[in-house]
Amino acid sequence: MSGSKIVLITGANKGIGFEIAKQFASEYKGYHILLGSRDVGHGMKAAESLQKEGLSVEALTIDVADDRSIEAAAQTVKSKFGRLDVLINNAGISLDSFTGQPPTRAIFEQTFAVNLFGAASTTEAFIPLLEKSAAARPVFVSSDLGSLTLRADPEGRHNPMSVPAYRRSKVNISSPYRPGTVEDGAKGAVRLATLGEDGETGTYSEKEGPLPW
Repeated sequence: MSGSKIVLITGANKGIGFEIAKQFASEYKGYHILLGSRDVGHGMKAAESLQKEGLSVEALTIDVADDRSIEAAAQTVKSKFGRLDVLINNAGISLDSFTGQPPTRAIFEQTFAVNLFGAASTTEAFIPLLEKSAAARPVFVSSDLGSLTLRADPEGRHNPMSVPAYRRSKVNISSPYRPGTVEDGAKGAVRLATLGEDGETGTYSEKEGPLPW
């Protein structure tokens, strides 16, 4: 682990977050991955499954909807590593009904608490540690459902989809992933997180390249 770049992935005990961790640790040996999970047991189980493959990972408890949990996680990383090189804000939820029923206030509040405010609060808490890295890189995992241009296209594949709480939360997050398999979803985040110092920045992208805003 000595000399390795430190990577934190939130919501990494399953789904795209877990696949990001797996691809990262498998393909880039110079990185040590922190699998963020709000549930201690689930995080440990996910980390152990990758450790058995010889990958450099460990679990980190963090609930992005809980400021105290975020601060505790930041303190843990600070005391153990002294810095953070890559932060991948992956944790997210989708509570919308696909029956056409409009979401309630509670669904909007819960969705934004994790998908938007959680990512913002986590980033703010870890900025001091990112600033200690020679080449820090924050990545925000979004969705092309957050593209206003694609939404406005009457021929677009997502135009008929009605997931207003989730969609609105993703409009406010700019960064990578393309819906599909978790393997495909992970590729964009891993690619952007490992770009060199002269790599693209400030883009709204999927694994193949930029998306329209």
